[in-house]
Amino acid sequence: MAARRIGQILVDLGFLTDEQLEIVLEEQEQQPGALFGKIAEDMQLITDEQLIQALAEQMSMQTVSLEDAEIPVEVRDKITETMAQLYRIVPIRFDEDMNRLTVATCDPQNLTIQDELRTFLGYDIAMVVTTEREVLQYITKHFDSESESVEKLVAELADDEELKKMVSALETEKFNITDAEALADSAPVRKLLNMVLLLAIKDHASDIHFEPFEDEFRIRIKSEA
Repeated sequence: MAARRIGQILVDLGFLTDEQLEIVLEEQEQQPGALFGKIAEDMQLITDEQLIQALAEQMSMQTVSLEDAEIPVEVRDKITETMAQLYRIVPIRFDEDMNRLTVATCDPQNLTIQDELRTFLGYDIAMVVTTEREVLQYITKHFDSESESVEKLVAELADDEELKKMVSALETEKFNITDAEALADSAPVRKLLNMVLLLAIKDHASDIHFEPFEDEFRIRIKSEA
């Protein structure tokens, strides 16, 4: 069964009239690729709260407000600022028993978000809907842009004692594929690789080059631009 169109849902909820629906559809024809809900909001025919209510109904999701939400730091830190900005999400709850992270999104129609987060984080991902305004306000208030960079992550790798032990073992003992896999799957390495991949996605990169040298390791991201 095909999903109901967002315009019809807005009419059914009483947020738009049939006449306003036609006006927005006509405007959408003049803006190829523009989303119906965004156009209606820009025309001040609906509020952002009304839009997410309609989107939640369309996608069978719950809505949530972030304005007074008390999100534990350990839950917030499940994702990086780069990830939050790229996907426009905020983690709000983590269920250890289910290994499930619940995130608030303002773009529930983007079905790739859930799959990509699952791949990057290794958690089952549940999604709820909130406004773009609340997502951006939360990111600005609670994420520190200066605390996250590739350079900082590389420095953390160099200072990670557990990582040093694993590298030392590989250098001094007989090569063990299990130890090498454990090193590659360690939290600091995964965090660095995730950031590199996210930056590449953000820049619409076509290639990522990892170049080891004697005294340095260079990462080059080739963008179509």
